[in-house]
Amino acid sequence: METNRTIILTHSQIEKKIERMAWEIFENNYNSPSIVLLGIAQNGILISNAIAKELKKITQNEILTGTLEIDKKGCFDSDINLNCKHNLENQSIIIVDDVINTGKTMLAAMLPIVEQKPYKIQTAVLAKRNHRMFPIKCNIVGISLATTLQEHIWFEVDSKDKMIVFLT
Repeated sequence: METNRTIILTHSQIEKKIERMAWEIFENNYNSPSIVLLGIAQNGILISNAIAKELKKITQNEILTGTLEIDKKGCFDSDINLNCKHNLENQSIIIVDDVINTGKTMLAAMLPIVEQKPYKIQTAVLAKRNHRMFPIKCNIVGISLATTLQEHIWFEVDSKDKMIVFLT
């Protein structure tokens, strides 16, 4: 792993961001009887589950979860596995990931969801970089960072289940 790294968010800061993101999701979807969170494997699933846990504290709306398995390097050239045991038709969907950079993964994640005719699709990311190549808007953002193309944002969970975001 890179030794030259700068901590952007500590575990406690991430917890606060996730709590705020949950409130934003609730505010954007309070009229929906259920909210479906779909986490992009691997890190997006961790964040999605943490948001779901917070949402269950603040709303009586049904909180449903699922996952999306995507080859992030070859998004459009490989199968995207949507693992959700719930019907997505007419549902409010939130696609969750750790970091958005070009928007390619988020766009690819929408393809199998759109086929199921949801009511609406929103996106939630813990960290947003501003290097979009695809017209993807992040609806709920933990932190927005201005970075160079050479810099990278990493999300990690250590052996004690502590989350951290850092820049290399």
